[in-house]
Amino acid sequence: MKIINTFVRQTNIFFDFIETLFKMREILYQLTKRDFISKYIASYIGIYWAFIQPFISIFVMWFVFTFGFKPGKMESSIPFIVWLVCGMIPWFFLNEAINGATRSLVDYSYLITKINFRSSIVPIIKILTSLVLHSMFIVLLAIFSIAYGFYPGWHWIQILYYLFASIVLIMGITWFTAAITVFVRDMEQIVSVGMQLAFWATPIFWNESMLPGKLTLVAFLNPFYYIIKGYRDTFIYHKWFFEEPILTLYFWGFTLFFFVFGALVFSRLKPHFADVLWCIFLLQIL
Repeated sequence: MKIINTFVRQTNIFFDFIETLFKMREILYQLTKRDFISKYIASYIGIYWAFIQPFISIFVMWFVFTFGFKPGKMESSIPFIVWLVCGMIPWFFLNEAINGATRSLVDYSYLITKINFRSSIVPIIKILTSLVLHSMFIVLLAIFSIAYGFYPGWHWIQILYYLFASIVLIMGITWFTAAITVFVRDMEQIVSVGMQLAFWATPIFWNESMLPGKLTLVAFLNPFYYIIKGYRDTFIYHKWFFEEPILTLYFWGFTLFFFVFGALVFSRLKPHFADVLWCIFLLQIL
């Protein structure tokens, strides 16, 4: 009975949160727009930096694993550069959104200290900012795929499904990490290092076929793998997400658990956010 009551309570909180997002959609739009502009306005070449760094990363990975190390067994008909780009682009979004949303409460402390502001939407601002840029990369990915002979089909529409899956996963993770960061600033660095480790542990530039025997299961247990694989299935292999039922069920089980866990931690710590942020602000000016 206690589990059922907890589930019902969390379901009500979820729908209340969705309603809040709808009511505050204009504020979210303005804050996301401001966040996106402020991120690049101080640099000479502005938003182009958002493309330069990913392109350099892709080029380095392509060069190293084309002329140096081998990424593992792959189909000869699939150019490695296409396979690599389909993995790197969703990773850029996951990495940027998780790191950005983790420090969101600290970055927007002036909003958190306002009495009537809903703090749970603050991480969404960073996620939406990353999503705007990611949408541009998806368009470039589509053009790139077509240039290499991977033409669009009905499967391409499921990119919306993988975007939704990514956002739910990121929200669950960052509700937890953002809440902890208010009290323990080291969490921001822990997440940054964790994402670097996850980058190397996720089959982005290497193929899971490289892992011997049962170690392949390690890749499947990584929730980021589901998103990376989903982009490749969409643009390269033309496979629907429901053709991998076990992997899909595992991903959503993990994601929904972390979503509820993140929401619980956030809601428990939320009453103390304003006091802690005010104390830190006062200590900084003294």
